[in-house]
Amino acid sequence: MEDFYIDYADMDDIQRAYINRRTDRHMVVTGTAGSGKSVIALHKLRQVSTQGSYAIIVYTKSLKKYFVDGIKAMVRDRRDNYGETISLRSDRIFYYQEWVRWRQQHPGIVVNHLIIDECQDFTAGQINEMLAFGRICFLFGDADQTIMDFGSTVTMDPQQTAQSLGVVVDKLYRNYRLTIETAKVVEQVPRPLVNTDVSDSCVRHGEKPRLIKASSFDGQLDRIIDIIRNRALTNVGILLRFNHTGTANYQSGVGWRSVQYVKDYFQQKGITVEYKYNINQSTDMDLDFQSSNPKILTWWCAKGLQFKDVFVVDCDYDYVAHCQTTKDERTCASAWYVALSRTSERLYICYTGELSDRFPPTTSDLYINPQDRLVATVSLDDDLPF
Repeated sequence: MEDFYIDYADMDDIQRAYINRRTDRHMVVTGTAGSGKSVIALHKLRQVSTQGSYAIIVYTKSLKKYFVDGIKAMVRDRRDNYGETISLRSDRIFYYQEWVRWRQQHPGIVVNHLIIDECQDFTAGQINEMLAFGRICFLFGDADQTIMDFGSTVTMDPQQTAQSLGVVVDKLYRNYRLTIETAKVVEQVPRPLVNTDVSDSCVRHGEKPRLIKASSFDGQLDRIIDIIRNRALTNVGILLRFNHTGTANYQSGVGWRSVQYVKDYFQQKGITVEYKYNINQSTDMDLDFQSSNPKILTWWCAKGLQFKDVFVVDCDYDYVAHCQTTKDERTCASAWYVALSRTSERLYICYTGELSDRFPPTTSDLYINPQDRLVATVSLDDDLPF
């Protein structure tokens, strides 16, 4: 969780300026993936926690859990390094549907300060409903990461939200999560549906993304298990398109493209994992972002999260091309971009057969191990090419 919570002293001048902004005015902050929006939200929460009632609303259950664990890290840091005691209520952090139910049971309640993270994933009606819950509202989002625009649903651009509040959008220009090398690959996947030049905002270098080619989907998983073990990785995200095997089979023809399948496979191999997926109107979730166990999530549930090492599997299948409408293509492309941009250190692109042409060619020097340098068949017992 130290990767999520960043001490105030380690933030840049623009980030600190937004944290120090007066708390009696609305604020809408936008920025690319990894620009520090959620970290600023955490610091704003600490700032307003002594000024009366407050709440945070996010879209997904997994992001709520990430915030709850992030608050624990912040409380611990302020206590150990500054001798400061912070009292923050985790029961005032909601995912949206949870807040809707809470609101029905507590009609008429208004909080002094409301923080909404990933605001671009809510509709205008949902935004207006939430704004009525807070006297002063701080919203954080990025239009390029809109991933809940399914079917007839139309989400609200942060710029529109700012206009409705009568404020000017405050922008974050630097990306601290992605390395330049990772960004140069990631930004190509959603084009031309989403044209994001995220590499222009990145400030640091690192490893190039690594190609992981296997003869089958299970082979991809075996390679992932070997890499996690051999490199003793402790902050891992494994990201997939579908929640459970039934949906994966219905929409793509096979059940393995799902969190449920991969979770079961890892557990059968004796690997302790944590996960979250929806099935039959209910949620199966086991997540502790303070543990070192690999986390298995859908692209959508990974929204707002960060891992040092991210494995995106089944990248030979062009999910975008199988969407029914241009609008759904854009939403799917954005979600794929979100998944690929969750890494702060190393990105692993896993596939069988031929890599989707949404990625740079496998012969490109944008990868640490271009295809022309790969051995055709690699035994799982061989030394990995690190």
